Amino acid sequence: MEDPIYAIARKRKREWQAIAQQVKTVETPTDKKDVIVKPYNLRSAPTFRILSSRMADGDFHEHQVAAYCGLHAIHNLIRGSEWPTIEDMNTAAEECAKESGDAVYNHKSFSGFWSMDTVRRVLKKGGYEVKCGVITKTIEGQIKYYWNIPTMYNLLSNDSVLGFIIHQPQHYTALRKQRDKKDWQYSNSYNKESGFMNPHEFCKQALEGVWNIYLVSKN
Repeated sequence: MEDPIYAIARKRKREWQAIAQQVKTVETPTDKKDVIVKPYNLRSAPTFRILSSRMADGDFHEHQVAAYCGLHAIHNLIRGSEWPTIEDMNTAAEECAKESGDAVYNHKSFSGFWSMDTVRRVLKKGGYEVKCGVITKTIEGQIKYYWNIPTMYNLLSNDSVLGFIIHQPQHYTALRKQRDKKDWQYSNSYNKESGFMNPHEFCKQALEGVWNIYLVSKN
């Protein structure tokens, strides 16, 4: 007599095989052959209202929403929230993925975190020049960091320079000029307001490899 446990197992196997066969024979609900399926990371993503405000002195500052820190960093740098939009960022992410052959999730997460390639692409499409502020060299097995742009003092007096996009671990911020252009101001969307930053501290973070900094200028 067959063991009841084996009989049940075989019965369930046959049932699952029948279900699998039914799934294989289900036709696609569309007969269009050129339909492009939207990547999972870019479909059905919740949209959030961007929260921008004025600081006590009237200057612009945008606060963190979802994981849109790359967008906030750009807005805080240029002091405006009309451009780029979330759609602009998503489009740039798709373009980066297509050109590089990467998966879209390498450039855009479901929660909104965009790659640095995406941020740079959006800025360049907007007519800005983006340059890496620090370069690295490997000397005797050690990574060395070297300043790759003019001094902070010279950049402050250059009217074409807006400031920096800062790529921190899993976060983006910005360093911009104060409105009177007499000093530097750090804009972090996690903070209530933007505030003064000592340029020496900024350079220290960059030259120690803690921050990846990108100089943004008008073309």
